Amino acid sequence: MGSTHNDRHWARTLAAGVAAAATLAAGMLVAGTADAADMRDPFERSIQNGNPGLWANMGTITFSNGHKYEDMEQSLGVVDKVNGKNVYCIQADTLYTGTAGTWGEWTDAKTKPDAQRLAWLTDKYNGNTDDLTQAAIAGLIHQKLDPMGNEYLSGIQRLGWKDGTSWDTYTAKMNSLWTEAVANTPSNLDMRYQYTTGKRKGTVGVGVSNGNGYISGIPFTAILNGPAVFDQTGKNTFSGTTTGSEQHLAWTATGNGKVPVIMQYKGLKARKLNSPNQNLMAPSDPETVSKNIQFEVLNNFKPTIESNQSDHRIEYGHAPEDDLTWHVDPTGGDWIEGATIKSTGTLYYFAKKPVEGRTTVKDGVKAATATVTGDKDGATNHVDAASITMDPDFVKTHPGATPSSLPDTGWYTWVWQITPDMQDANMKQYLSTDYDWSDNVLEAESTQHMRNMQPTIKSSVSDAYKTDQSTVTGADGTERPSVQIGSAQASDKTDVVYLEKGSVIRDKVTLNVTDVNGDGKVDTQDWLHTKDGQGEGKETEDNQITIRVNGTLYGGMTREQAEQAQKDTAAGKTVELPKQAVKLATATFTTNKAGDYLISSSDEDKPVAQWKAEDGVDLTNLPSGYATFVYDIANKDQDTENQTGIEPSRDYPFAKDVHEAPFTADETVMFRLTPKLDSTVSSKEVKAGETTVDKLVVAKTNEKDVWPTYPETNVTEGETAKSTPLSLDFHGVLYKVSDDPSAAIEQTDTVPENAVKVHEADIKDVTRFGTYTTDSFTLTEPGTYAWHWVMTPSLTGDQNHNPLAALAWRQLTHGRVQHAFGLASEIVRVQGRKPDVPRCEVSTRSQGEVTLENGRADLHDELLLRNCEQAAKAEFELWKQANGDQSGDVLITVTGKIDAVDGAHSPTVTVKETGTYYWREKVYDKSGKLISYGDARKPNETVTVREKQLASTGTGVLPAVAAGMLLAGLGAAFALRNRRRA
Repeated sequence: MGSTHNDRHWARTLAAGVAAAATLAAGMLVAGTADAADMRDPFERSIQNGNPGLWANMGTITFSNGHKYEDMEQSLGVVDKVNGKNVYCIQADTLYTGTAGTWGEWTDAKTKPDAQRLAWLTDKYNGNTDDLTQAAIAGLIHQKLDPMGNEYLSGIQRLGWKDGTSWDTYTAKMNSLWTEAVANTPSNLDMRYQYTTGKRKGTVGVGVSNGNGYISGIPFTAILNGPAVFDQTGKNTFSGTTTGSEQHLAWTATGNGKVPVIMQYKGLKARKLNSPNQNLMAPSDPETVSKNIQFEVLNNFKPTIESNQSDHRIEYGHAPEDDLTWHVDPTGGDWIEGATIKSTGTLYYFAKKPVEGRTTVKDGVKAATATVTGDKDGATNHVDAASITMDPDFVKTHPGATPSSLPDTGWYTWVWQITPDMQDANMKQYLSTDYDWSDNVLEAESTQHMRNMQPTIKSSVSDAYKTDQSTVTGADGTERPSVQIGSAQASDKTDVVYLEKGSVIRDKVTLNVTDVNGDGKVDTQDWLHTKDGQGEGKETEDNQITIRVNGTLYGGMTREQAEQAQKDTAAGKTVELPKQAVKLATATFTTNKAGDYLISSSDEDKPVAQWKAEDGVDLTNLPSGYATFVYDIANKDQDTENQTGIEPSRDYPFAKDVHEAPFTADETVMFRLTPKLDSTVSSKEVKAGETTVDKLVVAKTNEKDVWPTYPETNVTEGETAKSTPLSLDFHGVLYKVSDDPSAAIEQTDTVPENAVKVHEADIKDVTRFGTYTTDSFTLTEPGTYAWHWVMTPSLTGDQNHNPLAALAWRQLTHGRVQHAFGLASEIVRVQGRKPDVPRCEVSTRSQGEVTLENGRADLHDELLLRNCEQAAKAEFELWKQANGDQSGDVLITVTGKIDAVDGAHSPTVTVKETGTYYWREKVYDKSGKLISYGDARKPNETVTVREKQLASTGTGVLPAVAAGMLLAGLGAAFALRNRRRA
């Protein structure tokens, strides 16, 4: 309360002497301060200090406790200043007489919150000199802190303000100021902490508040007294000003330990003057207000690794490399500067492709390890053979295994792990003690390793011949297919293709590989590749390695052997070729692609490879009987050293060699029996009326020919059918060629039209190769006769209704079997009365023995004629004599014709092989009729060609030169033929 006086001005006349000494009702001056001047009376001192406030009109204010101010003017505002702070009256019913007394903190618990707000308000407006503002503050102090304050304010309201200010204006100002004080007076210092990234990063929430919320505008300081710094300052202190909300100060640990946090700001307190007179109040000087919290920090983070193996498919000779990128788990914060972290990767082997989320390391075998380091987020590593260490246990079970020589085809997966135990001693601090990170089994870290590939081969003879249109003409003149494919309707329940001798040899093979990578499909990923085709995305069909396939044809086997072998093969048994099997032909081809490939003996088929006959084998005359194709794809035959840089081994480039067993399904052929016929008469010359016989020779066309058989039909169930040999019939006819017993007969493939049938004979039920004799017969007419034999099979080949007959028929040639007409051994000359005219006698004189010099020998013959006046022309045949009978002799050449004169020499013929040769001469009359044809193998017409003996030692002979001959002779034209005698 301001001074009470009956006049505001000192010169004013005082009304009532008792009021001459004015009294003040408010004050908070500290005794002895510079502002507390010693004056005559308080009223005069207040006015002189010019403290702001309002005056009420003169009048009387009576209090309920009996105190009253009678006929006084009331002043409400600042009563004085102490240390620059306004002081205010807080005891309205007591006169202000000075600032004597003791200052202390406001202790009344009930009014302390309001006293705090008023301290804040008086401090804020300490320099404000507005009368209304200071009167309103003084009024609030009486209202909130003075027990008699409201009675006093009611008295002021009744008296009214002297300057005319309305009470409403005044109370509005009071309310406004109080609202401001309530809103902005601090009552609480709020502080809390929160982790945002492990215990390495977080925030401290700070704010100053009261019951209405956070208060803005209060300067503060936060201090971290531990191993952490504020992110914004990089220091352990932060200074700022409060806002109307909680402020979050981010921090980062710099070490491990406890971090006490202190928040401070300068606050005000209400102070009270306990006076023997009137009590006063004023704000204190700013004092530090603080609050402490504490939290724990761990200066670590969560490093991780992203792995993506360089190649997700590698081949033998390459290591399972890995490309790594270091990262951090965001929940563990950024990479700590200066931290170098180690990670150990383990390479696991899986037989099957790992399935992410299902396959674990327990399903695999530990094969190798590698260690990498990272020093920042985004750091990279490349793991190659040089940085991989094989696991000792793995090497123990796989001797010789290296990072670039892994032992198995399968899947190799890197699994990376980071733990504190892997770290250097000074780096362990950056990982929590329980940190155990692993990327587990991921598809991105899995590489298929191709130690080897596995080719497969399957062949189909029937497919190779299904479009064959070749035919053969039988003895009955009917054309029949040269090729027949066996069927289930026939008695042979096997896959057999039946071929005529001389047929083109064919087989079709299907080459493929197995699904070694287990992805459910066969493609280029299941092949090995050349050097240029190794690496992720480089594997194509074009750079698949080229593999070598070897095929062999074995023949000369019986039906029983073939059928049993096919059954055993189908049952999975190991099948070996019989000892009698003959290696007939081989073929080799190379390819780098799967597919169907035709192998043929004819280049007209445009095959991938041609069948090449073995030494001494004629592909046009293979042994009759059963034959099988066998294929091999062997490691040792492969040229991988030039393609991949790795030499072949027991299991490279293939897991195992491919060997197709003999008589695998659809791999059997049967070369039909085509016997060779010959015959020999008992006497080449007989007299009319004498008896003679003929001997039929059923011979092999190939020394390895097999006589066919078929099973009996009357077999008890469960028993094995006995084999019955094929039974053949032959029909022979004796023809008269000329009435002249000395007539010459030219050898021909067919019976001449002028030949007259004079006798017939049949030889039946022939079941083996051998010689068969006819019944005797008598020739009564002189002349020249010749036998001719033909095979007459009685089988119909009815496949549908007579399977056994069909089987027998299939094994026998469908072509005509006969011998040539006019064989010397088949000619019978029947002599009657000798003619009066001498017979023309023709012979030759050979060189006897000739030496092969410089790889050649020149041969010629001398013609000797007697009683041959009709002779006009002569020609010479040179034959090479074979071992055995005449049927194997080979015609070398037929010279041109020369004049037929006694002693004439044949044209010279040059031969290049040793051996026995003989000449046969033909003599023609002027009309061109053949009048004489010399016999074969006559001693005086035989020439022996020998190697030249070495003169010094006599221990060796010159090697034979390859077969061949050179014709020469006087400009004559020579006809060349190469025909086997039949």
